[in-house]
Amino acid sequence: MKKKLLLSIAILIGVLVLDAQDIHYSQFYASPMNLNPALSGNAQDYRISGIYRNQWRAVSTPFQTYSAAGDSRIPIKKLKKDVLGAGLIFTGDRAGDARMMMNSLYVSIAYHKSLTKNGNHYVSLGVQPGFVQKSLRYQQLLFPSQHLGNDFDPNASQNENISNPTITYFDLNAGLLIQNRIGKRISLMNGFTVYHLSFPKESFLGEAVRLSPRFTVHGGLRVQLNEKWFLTPNYIFQFQNASREFIVGSGVEYHLKSSGLKHLLIPSLGFWFRPGDAAVISAGIEYARMRFMAAYDVNVSNLSSASNNRGAFEIALIYTGLFSNPSAAGSPVLVPCPRM
Repeated sequence: MKKKLLLSIAILIGVLVLDAQDIHYSQFYASPMNLNPALSGNAQDYRISGIYRNQWRAVSTPFQTYSAAGDSRIPIKKLKKDVLGAGLIFTGDRAGDARMMMNSLYVSIAYHKSLTKNGNHYVSLGVQPGFVQKSLRYQQLLFPSQHLGNDFDPNASQNENISNPTITYFDLNAGLLIQNRIGKRISLMNGFTVYHLSFPKESFLGEAVRLSPRFTVHGGLRVQLNEKWFLTPNYIFQFQNASREFIVGSGVEYHLKSSGLKHLLIPSLGFWFRPGDAAVISAGIEYARMRFMAAYDVNVSNLSSASNNRGAFEIALIYTGLFSNPSAAGSPVLVPCPRM
């Protein structure tokens, strides 16, 4: 109970100071436009995706994060091998005991430039303007001023001047992506994203506090070992203010085609590690362009004794489709993340 109380106090302090950190997913590759706006329209030929994360259920009221997105390439004959992509992404977040809620909606636009005639090398630029709304149910929170000596009185004055329990602001993200296909068996991707380029003001106290940019570097490799086995190592490193996050790992896929199946069946398993925080086990299954993925975080941080090593679970669903006119399809489809 003591550790749970300390966690709740830490969450409360973070909300009031609002030196807030952004959302994150262990399956970062399952939410492409959250990862990098330059991934917009980088699918065959449109993509609908959703992901849900539930965290810290064993310690407090669960933190819940979810995203839904749709993007498509826009066929333009004059572009030849170049591709224009566009999409929308909605994200919501519920911050457990802190009672803070966030909703955001972004428009994502990207241009994919072919560097070679064969379409094996691409550089992509993406921008992502949008709006964010955050709200705080501070009436349901507990504050230090309600601790009276050795007693606690939930009806005592909170002594907080929260003038703006709901705030809305414009936001802007941008990203760069480089993709390469090496021979027939290897594809490579590296990307860089900067979030909050507009330095939006964000304060429930009416102060001129601006949200700091978040920087993300990510990359991946897709290797075809033989006709059936594929290896997909990936990493992501991101930082915002003093917060750092690094995830590295790999998935392995088995491509099964039999006379009893109309489409290719692709089961997968993966293991990822976030140093000082969690080990992540993932699994997925794909059939007929529909892919379902799940992951579980095993908490290995200092909070593991309170959480019983239970961190978070995620589920994600991605569908990629083709236009009715096959001639409208084009490059690139090089992204080597695990079945992005």
